[in-house]
Amino acid sequence: MDDSTQQTEKAVLSELRAQSRLTPFRRWLPFLFLFAAMAYGLVAALLHQHANPLSPLPHVDAPASAPQSPRIVQIDYLAAPLEQVIDDENWRRQNWQAAPSENSGIGYYDTPVTFKVTVENPGTADVEQWALVSAPYIDRLRPAILDENGVFQRLREMGDIYPFGNRLVSLPPWIWPVSLPTGTSILLFEVQNTGPTLLPITIMEPNNVVSSIAGTMAWKAFITGLLVFALLLNLSFMMKFRLPGLAWLGVLTLSVIHVQLVMEGFGLWLIWPNLPEVNALLNISLCLCLISLCQITPNFIQVSRLPKLLLNATSVLGLLHLLAMPLQLPLLGQDSFLILALAGGSMILALALKQARHEVYARYFALSLLCILLGTVISAARTVGWVPVNSFTDSAFFIGAAAASLILTSGIGRQILEERKKRLNSDIRARQERKLRSHVEQNYKKLLKTHSVTGKPNRAMLEESLDQFDSQQRPYTVAMIQLTRFNEIEQALGYRTAEDLLRSYLWELDGFLKRIMGDRLIMVDGYALASIDTSNHAFAFYQSDTADTDTEKLKTIVNWLGENFREGRFSLSWSPSVGIAHAPEHGVDASAILSSAGFAALNTHQSLTVYDPAIADLQYQQQMLMLDIEEALGNGCIWLEYQPTVRIKDASIASLEALIRWQHPDFGTVAPDRWIPLAEQVGMIHHVTLWVVDRVCEDMSALKSRHGDHIAVAVNISANDLTYPDFLENVKGIVQRHGAQPSDLILEITETAMMADTALAQEVIRTLSHSGFRIAVDDFGTGHSSLGTLATFELDELKIDRSFLSGILTQPARQRIFRAALDLGEALELDVVIEGVEEEAIAAWLQQFPGLYGQGYYWGKPEPLKS
Repeated sequence: MDDSTQQTEKAVLSELRAQSRLTPFRRWLPFLFLFAAMAYGLVAALLHQHANPLSPLPHVDAPASAPQSPRIVQIDYLAAPLEQVIDDENWRRQNWQAAPSENSGIGYYDTPVTFKVTVENPGTADVEQWALVSAPYIDRLRPAILDENGVFQRLREMGDIYPFGNRLVSLPPWIWPVSLPTGTSILLFEVQNTGPTLLPITIMEPNNVVSSIAGTMAWKAFITGLLVFALLLNLSFMMKFRLPGLAWLGVLTLSVIHVQLVMEGFGLWLIWPNLPEVNALLNISLCLCLISLCQITPNFIQVSRLPKLLLNATSVLGLLHLLAMPLQLPLLGQDSFLILALAGGSMILALALKQARHEVYARYFALSLLCILLGTVISAARTVGWVPVNSFTDSAFFIGAAAASLILTSGIGRQILEERKKRLNSDIRARQERKLRSHVEQNYKKLLKTHSVTGKPNRAMLEESLDQFDSQQRPYTVAMIQLTRFNEIEQALGYRTAEDLLRSYLWELDGFLKRIMGDRLIMVDGYALASIDTSNHAFAFYQSDTADTDTEKLKTIVNWLGENFREGRFSLSWSPSVGIAHAPEHGVDASAILSSAGFAALNTHQSLTVYDPAIADLQYQQQMLMLDIEEALGNGCIWLEYQPTVRIKDASIASLEALIRWQHPDFGTVAPDRWIPLAEQVGMIHHVTLWVVDRVCEDMSALKSRHGDHIAVAVNISANDLTYPDFLENVKGIVQRHGAQPSDLILEITETAMMADTALAQEVIRTLSHSGFRIAVDDFGTGHSSLGTLATFELDELKIDRSFLSGILTQPARQRIFRAALDLGEALELDVVIEGVEEEAIAAWLQQFPGLYGQGYYWGKPEPLKS
């Protein structure tokens, strides 16, 4: 099933659900309309009923059959009443029109039409036959037969406006006994009907009448039964699902049943023999068929605004015909209604066929409309004489409408079955959801109290257990165990294996704590240990009278934790660190105590750490500094100072280094080494680096004015900056925006940063160098770079760390090392800068080396640009 079909089914089901909320009055409105229309037609029929001056026919015995049966030779018709034809002797004239062959209709006439039937008796004796007209819905039939004296004898008037008791035989067709002499006889029939004018007449022996129509009555009764079944099924659906579309389908089915009962004479013959006025409701039922079909359409297929307006207009025209035809107004009859019905049906069929390709329910509707239109076309063709009048053509509309009703009913049934299937699926899902909800509710407390991975009590349970104790009355200690290598082990072995190992480890640790601490342990739901998260776990115990006892037991636990954990083929160390916090001095409640212990466990430099409030204050300051960086960059609390780099030979300024300074409103002067490493850890350093480059480029013009156009400014670059994908583009953009040149900047990268990822550093440094920036190695001698690796970088400057100057004047070994560093710079063709020169004696000693540059307080301290 394609997406459009699924969308259509969803739309149909949504429409069904929306309509199910209609009020009872709206649900029954189609049937109220049906009863009102029928009542109107019945009143009109009573007001226009014809007089019946004749008494019932006496019983007539069936005559013996003749050796040779008479046959109809010719049927002609004249648009004139019977009295005029007889009085003016028109039956002798030649102005008659030949009726279509095979007993076809001649169309719609507003005036009486007289048929002249010429019958030939080939026998040698008079015969008694019965004339049978198989059109029991005709309003009036007035027959006459020409006797041997040339005088027309009037026969019994019949028609559906007369009570059924006036018939010769209790069967739906009209039957008259006629005496046919040898030779040719003439029968005259005046036909007056609000519907089609036709005379399907046959002459047959009385004994053959019942047998000739019994089979036809049987299959028509069967179809009527199917329609009644469809009607009852629709009514049951409507009562259950309260859908107005089903109500209009019920109106259509009831109207079709009434049309058939009238057309076949079943109603007047069996159901309402003494109420011929009910047959006059035929025109009402025909109009109701069209109206209900128009109203069914929007409830069965998707209809846009314009087609819906056309459907409503067709319904209005059908309603006008419904009101006019019982009053026998001119120009409004079954002929005009037939044209309207064909036009409306064709329009509805076009709408259904347009959607039939993609919508399964539109196919049902299109097939039902084809059946109705086919039946209507056959009935119309019978009316004008294009097809013969027989039991099938008389019932063509009925058969088509019956088939349509059954098809629509099956379509509605499919809709309802699918809706029921969806509801059953929804019920199944609802039951499954309720079962799952019940399962979740049953395990709700467990889910709230335990850690999802370890199965141990969680932090909430531990806090709840600790809050039950008054730490002032009975002090306790909380130990937080941080497994620092858990993430590393998880990456190496996979999370499933790592979690399995963790659960086994904690199970053994839980048992070990119970053995070591004994009754002093504060149990949490039967466990000695609680899981804060997968890497942090805690236990609590009551403090003893002597601190040494607690210290010994904690050392025992730490020693156990320090041993490798063996499980199967694995032997590994979690590298645990233990943080200790005491209640009540380290917190007012359980939450604060746990936080203090967790903070102490962050110290990975030692295995056991007791919480220190001073360290906590330092961490608090660091956290606040990280939060304040961005604001400080914008409000002037962070600024740049510039320190000169000079040629040692003549102390002339060769370049400047930009150094960042921070004056915090709460913490005072914050040294760079206090916050720069933290900024690198939390990812803020790149933002700081770009700010420094932007400020240097902004100051470049003033710096060149003060120190000369040859001045370049060194800027420190973090290792994290090298990994940033758009670092080069960002720096080049800043330089271009301020009108500076890349050669105005010296990008200083520490030796350690270069060695962290040599391949990446080589690529980035090569790109920066080719873009025009000068590259310097900062703090050379503090890292662990090899000389071979250093030679692979495209560098411009080598800055030797101040540690090389320690004892340089008195220690020959240090002097040799220093000279080796200078030789390295010369071999790599780099400018060499010695950092940290503060004494005159060292500055004088350095003058022996030509081309050497220096930086330090001896030549100048860092100063802001405005000073």
